[in-house]
Amino acid sequence: MVEPNCSSMSSRPKANSLLIAFALSLIASPLLRGQDLGDGEEIYATYCAQCHGPNLEGGQFPGFLDGMWNFGSSYNTHHNNIEFGIPGTQMVAWGQVLKQDQIDNVLQFILDREAKMGVKPPPPKPISETEHYTLNVEVLAEGLEQPWGMEFIDERTAVFSEFPGRLRLLVDSEVDYRPIANTPRPATRPTGQPFGYMDVALHPNYKENGWIYLCYIDEIPEIIDDEPNRRCATRIVRGRIKNHIWVDQEDVYKPRSDDYTVIYDHFGARMLFDSEGFLHLSIGDRGRMLDSQSLARPEGKFHRMHDDGRPAEYNPYNSMEKYGVLPTVYAYGTRNAQGMALHPVTKEIWAAEHGPMGGDELNVVKAGANYGWPLATKGIDRDGTIQTPYKSLPGMEEPIHYWIPSPAVGGIEFSTSPLFTKWKNDLLVGFLKHQQIIRIELDGHKVVKEEVILRESGRVREMKTGPDGALYVLIDRRGMILRLTPKG
Repeated sequence: MVEPNCSSMSSRPKANSLLIAFALSLIASPLLRGQDLGDGEEIYATYCAQCHGPNLEGGQFPGFLDGMWNFGSSYNTHHNNIEFGIPGTQMVAWGQVLKQDQIDNVLQFILDREAKMGVKPPPPKPISETEHYTLNVEVLAEGLEQPWGMEFIDERTAVFSEFPGRLRLLVDSEVDYRPIANTPRPATRPTGQPFGYMDVALHPNYKENGWIYLCYIDEIPEIIDDEPNRRCATRIVRGRIKNHIWVDQEDVYKPRSDDYTVIYDHFGARMLFDSEGFLHLSIGDRGRMLDSQSLARPEGKFHRMHDDGRPAEYNPYNSMEKYGVLPTVYAYGTRNAQGMALHPVTKEIWAAEHGPMGGDELNVVKAGANYGWPLATKGIDRDGTIQTPYKSLPGMEEPIHYWIPSPAVGGIEFSTSPLFTKWKNDLLVGFLKHQQIIRIELDGHKVVKEEVILRESGRVREMKTGPDGALYVLIDRRGMILRLTPKG
């Protein structure tokens, strides 16, 4: 019923047609529409078992016992895929039959049964064949909790973040599992689950000053009508690591009180220093779509500032601060950019951005540019409705490239390693939902070729070229660090 790759059964058109007809008959049936089924196992047996097997083992469509979810891995994504269906597959929209709590119940039943049976996804394949290289895929670590950002601080050592609120070190390709002490506390969800540490970055003169930048989700806890109310926002601090302790912390980007909201989505939170030493920060729309078009709000923007957080003097809207415009705004009209990389030749900043459903974008970040969201987009809403009738509008930047359906773009990295000379200046893009890394050949701002270089890896959150020339990859929900090198 949910996401294991329903489209893989296209070789059985007759069976597919019969199953779709069966599903649609359920949707149309007044007897079953709104039926009061509360138990997740009962709901699964009634609506799901015909396709996915009575014991989750699979049938006409894949089951849930191989640990692979081909259309996302988060709870919200699974829920949406049940409610709205998956375009381009045989997975219909069950939201017309099941209530919200029924969807929650059947999804929880599937996840609980998976956990009880100890289902784990298979490890990444140790060899990956590409056009130019046979890749060795080495698993350096697993069991981490959603690693998010990474930077190499010297020839042997990298610092990386974990979403629940930890900084750790990777030393000589081995994880030091002792968290760095005294780091700031991130926000917590209303359920109490922490979230999160996101990107890390190094000061351009790190060897001299030791500054490490940490982007995380901060909160202002409040009690309203005896209920916890946690307003959150994207924040940047910097500090140093001495004797495994976080010291000398300073605020770099501290949001205003009004910038904290109770919406827990689309934080963006990718950082990058440009060739002039300015710090760039992406902030997602936070679910407040129209704020992406307001220069007085931080959401849906690329921000540029000095290394200490002061707005860069030549930001396009600096002179408008007296009118309420945020002086850190560099570009706007974005949905949720979670990948940024500096082009090794042109020194342009490239960014990868999540679309609503389809319409994930690849952009070059330009001063004062409006990237259109939510007034213009290539994607549509999860429920299939049109967010806007406009795919583009005058005066708004067109993406360099976009993907439909959405692969959920993660980190991006230009290839500059001496180990991969045939990939020189190609763009590597990590996919979360599609669980892949692709290589993009470019001719200026034109995409001329895409190649999948790693499949079924897990959700690719971040990639970094190490001092040894290897490509280090963070796999967030499988909690892994991979090391990719050419064979031979």
